Amino acid sequence: MTTKFGPDLEMPAEMRAIAEKNVAQARQAFETLFQNARSAVGDTEGRFEEVRSGMLDLRQKAIGLMEANVEASFDFLHKLVTAKTPQEMMGLQAEFLSNQMKTVAEQAKALGADAKSLGESTVRSLDEHARALAERLKSLTETAAANAQNAAQDFKSMSESAVRDAQAAADHAATTVSQATDPNQAY
Repeated sequence: MTTKFGPDLEMPAEMRAIAEKNVAQARQAFETLFQNARSAVGDTEGRFEEVRSGMLDLRQKAIGLMEANVEASFDFLHKLVTAKTPQEMMGLQAEFLSNQMKTVAEQAKALGADAKSLGESTVRSLDEHARALAERLKSLTETAAANAQNAAQDFKSMSESAVRDAQAAADHAATTVSQATDPNQAY
């Protein structure tokens, strides 16, 4: 490698090539980082959409259960209005309360199971997503470390070459100066 650092301070071709290579590697690393970031955001939005959809389904089911309970209450009221005796009214009320207690218990159990299932699937999904992000980050870190190590090795090689060239130039200059100042030297 020839070093030409004169008045125009021209960078040697080898140094320029190494610098360009390292810039290209850094650009590629950042492009990969941003691509993974975009992908992670998209995946996260997908996970949140799944959770939102599950919550919407659960809410719709709860509304459906409330509608069923209100409908049962209106049916009871209709029967109560058509009852002919107080004993029949008391029997209808006892039957309604008994049925509603069972129905509400079953509904609560089903709704609780659905909520538990949604919570577990949400946690599982987010855990999988977090693990995938950690793996991506680990891979990016390893790639960045390898690129940094390669760049350091390139700069070390370039520096060693520059030192050798500078030493050779200094030796040559010293020899030239020594010969120029030697009175016994014939010209």
